[in-house]
Amino acid sequence: MVRPKRMRRVVTCHRHELKKNLNPIELSVDEFEAIRFKDYHDIKQTESAEFMGISQSTFHRILNSARNKLATSLIEGRPIVIVKGDTMIDPNKYLCEDCGFQWSNPEKEYEECPDCKSTNIRKLNANNRRKQMSNDTCSCPNCGYTEPKIRGVPCRTKTCPECGSPLQGRGLCNI
Repeated sequence: MVRPKRMRRVVTCHRHELKKNLNPIELSVDEFEAIRFKDYHDIKQTESAEFMGISQSTFHRILNSARNKLATSLIEGRPIVIVKGDTMIDPNKYLCEDCGFQWSNPEKEYEECPDCKSTNIRKLNANNRRKQMSNDTCSCPNCGYTEPKIRGVPCRTKTCPECGSPLQGRGLCNI
């Protein structure tokens, strides 16, 4: 016989409201990537660390930091802004045609997708990325103003000439 489900105690019923007047939480691209691999795709930490080219312990620290920031955002209602930080985009990566999962690892060749185990994968190279990079822009999240991205100049260091908000990058990181 199945045991009856017990009522759980909580302090209060939280209402999630995004408060725009609070400082946003900055989630770095590597923290975003760690959450994507481990929590979204449920890939083991050792394999995720291998994709990112870092040790498993470093991956674990990045993942804990990302989870802490996400929890803070949920509890306090603060917006999340994804920033590039000290990362590089690997131009040689794989794409699973079945599930859309993308990953890279220059030290290993893959025959199947690590996420869905499909063999319908293809390797993207730098030439495929150059076509996409021609559309890179910096844009304002508030008013929609856009300007071409200048290589080596992070969009977040620029401000929108129309409303004064920090600009966000588009294209290179697909965020």
